[in-house]
Amino acid sequence: MNGDHLTLRDPVEFAQTRPVSIASPSVEIEHAPSAPASSPSGITLVLINFGTAARTIRCLASVARCDPAPDRVLVLDNASEAKDFATLASEIAPLPASALRLYRSPVNLGFAAGSNFLVHAALDDPACRQVALLNNDAVAETHFLSSLSRALGPDPAATGLAGGRMDRLGEPGCPDTLGISLYASLMPANRLDAADPYLGPTGGCCLLSRGLVERLVAVSGYCFDPRYFCYCEDTDLALRAVMLGFRPAWAAETVALHEGQASSGADSEFIAYHGLRNLVWMHAKLVPGRTFAKYGLLLAAAHAMTVVRQGLMGRIGLMGRVYRDAFARLPEFRAERARFAREAVATAADLDRLIAPRFYRRGYFAEVLASLRRRWRRSPGTNRGRAG
Repeated sequence: MNGDHLTLRDPVEFAQTRPVSIASPSVEIEHAPSAPASSPSGITLVLINFGTAARTIRCLASVARCDPAPDRVLVLDNASEAKDFATLASEIAPLPASALRLYRSPVNLGFAAGSNFLVHAALDDPACRQVALLNNDAVAETHFLSSLSRALGPDPAATGLAGGRMDRLGEPGCPDTLGISLYASLMPANRLDAADPYLGPTGGCCLLSRGLVERLVAVSGYCFDPRYFCYCEDTDLALRAVMLGFRPAWAAETVALHEGQASSGADSEFIAYHGLRNLVWMHAKLVPGRTFAKYGLLLAAAHAMTVVRQGLMGRIGLMGRVYRDAFARLPEFRAERARFAREAVATAADLDRLIAPRFYRRGYFAEVLASLRRRWRRSPGTNRGRAG
């Protein structure tokens, strides 16, 4: 699972074509709704499966109970192993009030390019006004779509995108995410405190207006940045939306339950690599110079602390690859920064109002210490005093 499958083009070229750089995934299964809704919602829901067919089937069962129902549900299998895809294809069932289509990609497009393919497939239908994204390891509440639609308000074109609270699966009442926050270190994080400023929704639970997607593609050439593969692509999208003048909204009620890290594993090297590399790219591409001037020292401190943490976990080599690969492509992101700045309407002062005053989210350092203790207990004498 890596980004080498993608042959990327210049963002300007993306604006003229679909932001998928390989042949379109094939359609494997199509199901018409057994009882079409009398009043179409104008919403298409999209989700991605990668090696977790049972969770995708569970997610689709919850979507079948949504009121209103999405007009269409588009599922992309992202090059899962044959056995997992066979399970998905054999168990996927017609939805009561939604047309269902299952695509199969021969290579893993990642979350970013895979979502782009599905979003553009959704907007091929002129009746689609909004696109909902949901992680396949989530269970939607009945009011999932109605809550997000309400959050978009009477002028979805100005709001652009909305998210809602997700609780942990098996722990209702315990928040899994309240969206994304950006902190004084310029590091984004999963928002767990409603008092923290809200930058935008996570890509695993959000509703995008057609107008937002069309504007993002017109300016950047893509909806989600496919170079990221996965991780931080939703923060990048939310920040671009804010800088272009959209006003992300949030539904306070719980709209879904989330299992979390079902396909990539918690705190894996895969997550660390893509998350940190993509952050460097996002900062280079989008953060205004005045914001860097104000928070740059805290950002440098955050990177130094990350290197120390990953080093204590035996991942010095990983950090070398992160910065090598991030800086190798920095010139193209700097060039894109100049193009994007000509379209941005929000100022550094506008962004400053969305940055939490704390260095990073509450409780993070305690979590780091706890994870290091667990690692050292598992490997006594092997992780101390050496880099890896």
